[in-house]
Amino acid sequence: MGNQQQILKLTKTKQFKPNSVIVITGASSGIGRELALQYATRGVKMMLGARSEEELKEVCTLCEQLGSKAHYKITDVSKEEDCKQLIEETVKIFNRIDILVLNAGVNAHSFFEEFKDLTVFKKIMDVNFYGYVYCTKYALPYIRKSSGQFVVMSSISGEIGLPYRVPYCSSKFAVTGFFEALRTELEDFNVAITIVCPPSVRTPMRDHDLLKKHSPKDESEDRITIQECVSMILDAADRRARKIFFPFKAYLSVYVRPIFPDFVDKRLKQKAKL
Repeated sequence: MGNQQQILKLTKTKQFKPNSVIVITGASSGIGRELALQYATRGVKMMLGARSEEELKEVCTLCEQLGSKAHYKITDVSKEEDCKQLIEETVKIFNRIDILVLNAGVNAHSFFEEFKDLTVFKKIMDVNFYGYVYCTKYALPYIRKSSGQFVVMSSISGEIGLPYRVPYCSSKFAVTGFFEALRTELEDFNVAITIVCPPSVRTPMRDHDLLKKHSPKDESEDRITIQECVSMILDAADRRARKIFFPFKAYLSVYVRPIFPDFVDKRLKQKAKL
């Protein structure tokens, strides 16, 4: 009976609107692609953004086959004008936006001292941070109007600094700070900001690192699957949760670290396997 009550309580908190209009950045592969496919099974309307037209076309076709009305727009989120056009095109076609999923991202693996200049560092900030800010700026009036939601792909790296990931961690800390602050400004409006902080996920992202002087060893057994990650994201988005960490050991690390910082940092460095 207790389990039934718990399931019932969870079901009642679901707030997903049928026929929602959803915009997803970084939708051509990895987490963004899987989110698009999962949302498509709900019959939603979607605008997908990414740089690769060929991959976007493929994802759109699959989404249509699954019952969604899907469009795409080639988008480099590091360019403000591209982000503006992505939002404007969505509104032109669907006349609203209910959910903006901010997912586009890039990474690099190297000691900070080994960066010859800060070009890569700036590129990561342009994509991972400003790409989110640009899209949010232009989508916010429509999200407010629909009492909608921002689903923000941050990372455990946006809560705890990790070795060899200084620019990536910096960008994700900035993302978390931006949306935590924005939430306080929107507290009088029915707008949800769901910050998602996953651990390492088995995506193609590392294949496209901007710099890889220190390549992680094969840690596939420790990395969660894209499907597992997306399942957690959808659950959090449906509940309009504030912030989620997963799996439990990641959640534990975030909340134990202020008490035992040296212990947690040592363990995290060991887990980095670099």
